[in-house]
Amino acid sequence: MHKTIICLTLGLLFILQPAAQAETKPKVQDLVTLSEGAEVEGEVVRLGDLFDGISDPGLAEIPVAKSPEPGGSVTIGARWLAAVAKAHGLPWQPRSRYERVNLTRSSHDIEADEIEVALRQALADEGLDGDVRLALDNPSLRLRIASTGDRSLRVVRMTLDPKSGRFLAHVAAPAYGEPLASLSVTGRAVELTEVPVLGRNVKPGQVIQARDIEWISVAANRLTRTTVTDIADMIGMSPRRPIRSQNLIRSTDLETPVLVTKNSLVTIRLQTERLQLTVQGRAMEEGAEGDVVRVMNTASNNIVNAVVVDESSVVAVPASTVATR
Repeated sequence: MHKTIICLTLGLLFILQPAAQAETKPKVQDLVTLSEGAEVEGEVVRLGDLFDGISDPGLAEIPVAKSPEPGGSVTIGARWLAAVAKAHGLPWQPRSRYERVNLTRSSHDIEADEIEVALRQALADEGLDGDVRLALDNPSLRLRIASTGDRSLRVVRMTLDPKSGRFLAHVAAPAYGEPLASLSVTGRAVELTEVPVLGRNVKPGQVIQARDIEWISVAANRLTRTTVTDIADMIGMSPRRPIRSQNLIRSTDLETPVLVTKNSLVTIRLQTERLQLTVQGRAMEEGAEGDVVRVMNTASNNIVNAVVVDESSVVAVPASTVATR
């Protein structure tokens, strides 16, 4: 806390009450001593805050100075104290010029988390009423008010850049009436959105399953038109290149997984209304589920077109069907 050595003149922080106002004199038996230190709650310093042993309550309540700001402190020197004691008829004299009293104004600190609550409400009024991440430029900021003050807050003014999320706000306490304390707050407000990501690293050729997917909150301004936001666009797909866990995924990062690889052995099924035949074949090219690939009958060496069903089987299709596809 900032400390100020009080000047011995009466024209600075403190205003001495005229002696004429001290109509009540202390009793002879009063043993008045200097207070070792005082914490003041109100806006004024009273005689009883400076001296102990004043038996008359009315005399002890006489205001003699203005209090420091909430949380602040001042040091009052011997000459000024002697002048106050004399003006009010107190039987006290300093034993040395080094005697003094330290006065502190009691206060309450409204911390950053309380200030954030008021900021979120003001941001909601500006249209950011969803899940918002606040990043204050000074996370340790606080608004100091008198201990007797109302801790409620209001945002007097808010300026927000919707594109960058940068804001400047003026916060005051209490929420209603004349402000007792105010503070300027700057930072960034970012709207968050939930997106699906992988919970493990996935390599090309591996098929993404529902159990591989997790949800994370990210800044909405990080998303692009190709960012995958629907798990239906991920399940059953395979990465074109390795995708690390928790990374945002683009639609261009995914492809339908290859089930049949070139030169792999497959079962060719030929289906008609009257019969179903199977024969072994060798894939002449790779294909994903539903792709039409060329397959060679290993018994006759004839090449047919077939639709990939899974990793080990294809269904032969007539040439007319292939042409239609």
